[in-house]
Amino acid sequence: MTPEDFEAYVRGLGYEAEVVTNANGVEYSVVRDVTIPTGRLTGTVCDVALQRVGGTPYVAPPAIHTRPHLLRMDTAAPWATQAGQVGPEWQYWSRRYDHIPTPRNIWAHILTVLGEAP
Repeated sequence: MTPEDFEAYVRGLGYEAEVVTNANGVEYSVVRDVTIPTGRLTGTVCDVALQRVGGTPYVAPPAIHTRPHLLRMDTAAPWATQAGQVGPEWQYWSRRYDHIPTPRNIWAHILTVLGEAP
């Protein structure tokens, strides 16, 4: 799997996906206008970013970024979030991904994390 595979997958679901670069030159795959389908945030629309990483085998980064901020930022809470690395308007959710890295599985992971937000 590659970042391009992930971007192609979400485009196939009807989303707009693009690559953005932060101030430090790090690239992110950004999926625009995601409507959260389940949980407390059901119906909330946000952008979702995932750092683009290379390497073989592909390892998904342990972070999801959302814009706008969806939760109160608190690094000590069980659902710790903090300022995002994409830019100041982004929120960083530190969540490990320990499954087979396919575009479908990673997208399911992102939606699960957002759906389980407190």
